[in-house]
Amino acid sequence: MAVELVMDSGAALAVSWAMDGVNEGLAIERRAAGETDVNLPGDAIDVSDHVDWVRFLGASITSISPAWHIPNEGCAEMPWAFRFEFANKSSLVVALGEAEGSGFTYSPDALVVIFEKTLAVTYKIPASATSSYG
Repeated sequence: MAVELVMDSGAALAVSWAMDGVNEGLAIERRAAGETDVNLPGDAIDVSDHVDWVRFLGASITSISPAWHIPNEGCAEMPWAFRFEFANKSSLVVALGEAEGSGFTYSPDALVVIFEKTLAVTYKIPASATSSYG
């Protein structure tokens, strides 16, 4: 599972679930135009025409901020969420988790995209000192 933000050039930033032994977190990588991750199951779904994504189309990413957690005792900190800020003053968060009711619950092998700052600020997990917003 991954979220890819595709740029005008065709290159993409991909955020995906990652494991380091038994420790889970998020990985972020830049992919060249046309490059895909053959390890991801399923087909890509283009959501660019979905109402939640429209405000991000054509907007430059100005910063990326991680939120850290310690997934297991003795483990180094690993990112569990990334906040993307855009030139048009909008932002979104990609985090480990699943939708549950009107909020989110931590799931180490699933991703959520949070479009509202208030939801991102309230989404917290026990292994992190900060919210998904950072």
